[in-house]
Amino acid sequence: MHLTLLQIISINSFQLGRNNPAFLMRSSSSSIKNSSNAHAELSSTTITAEKQLQHSQQQQQQQQHHRHVIFQHTNAVSKSFPIPHPNIWRKFVTPTTSPDESSHNPSFWEQLLPSSSSSSSSAHQNKKQNQLVNDITVQFDDPTIGAYELVKQCQLFLPQQHNDDTNNHDNNKQSTTTTTLPPPENVMMEQQDIIQHLTDILSYFQSVVSSPDTNNNNNNIKCQARIVSSIGKNGIKCPRWHADHVPVRLVMSIIGPGCEYIPHEVEVIMGGGGSSSSSNERVVVVDRNALNTLDEDDTRIANDIIVPPNNNINLNTGKKTTIITSAMEGDAVLLMGRAWEEEEEEEEDNHFTKPNKNVLAAVHRSPVLSPGQERILLTVDLVPPS
Repeated sequence: MHLTLLQIISINSFQLGRNNPAFLMRSSSSSIKNSSNAHAELSSTTITAEKQLQHSQQQQQQQQHHRHVIFQHTNAVSKSFPIPHPNIWRKFVTPTTSPDESSHNPSFWEQLLPSSSSSSSSAHQNKKQNQLVNDITVQFDDPTIGAYELVKQCQLFLPQQHNDDTNNHDNNKQSTTTTTLPPPENVMMEQQDIIQHLTDILSYFQSVVSSPDTNNNNNNIKCQARIVSSIGKNGIKCPRWHADHVPVRLVMSIIGPGCEYIPHEVEVIMGGGGSSSSSNERVVVVDRNALNTLDEDDTRIANDIIVPPNNNINLNTGKKTTIITSAMEGDAVLLMGRAWEEEEEEEEDNHFTKPNKNVLAAVHRSPVLSPGQERILLTVDLVPPS
């Protein structure tokens, strides 16, 4: 094949250009730019993939906590865990008072003005009978470790110390050294009993919120336990009827009265949900619309609207029935919250089932406490995903 003069000149010019340093620099710069762009695209793709993976893991973690089958026909389940060694627990509700608070000595002006002294003494007495004493929170995924941390934070078993006096023969002086003694055997047994008791409660909660995919190993569910001790009205945390915005919550009184709640089955039967009742006989046991939307500052008025009083006649039998259930000491009450009320339907399996849309979140409130009445309350919740 014969090449024309113009083609030969073009080829030679191109070869000379490739050997030109300026051409090489432009070519190298273009290659680096293309490589940099490719690396940036790869990094962006990697970051996007990581975000998608994290989002998928969060969704998977949230989907593990499905509504348990025990809430198929009810919204409140109670299980008794008798309290071991309640006298030891009462240490947690004993207020720590300063010397000024423990013995109130009236001042000179208080002695001259009896009314002022009386007012000061009354305020001091009111503070003594109504106060929040302790409030601790522990996060855990292993119930045994969580129970141990609770007991540790509550300081139910303080180490015993012993002072040893020794003589210093050189200086003829006596010195004192403090040593920590191991707890007596009976104290160790009491400590183990309380830790085991709390472990059983925390494990019970985890068994309700865990997924069957964990092969009955519930120790990977992040939970949060809170213990609050109080005296008098300061222990009435939520006196108004309400439903919690959580999947499920465990509430148990260690000392003092437990929470008050209205189970779903009572609400349905007494509200005319039975087959023998007609629609015009239905009564309002719980006004769900008022529960969600009522704007009323007065708790007493709000409670009477949400749960109208004197609705205690079973329309099916005509007999009086208690609407409100009051939990006792040691009753671990599982209260279904709004998150499981609105959960999408899932396929039925060994532990979890399709939610019954007629079962709504449990309505409950704190009990009324008298001045000076002691209360220790344990609550357990899921730790929300970050």
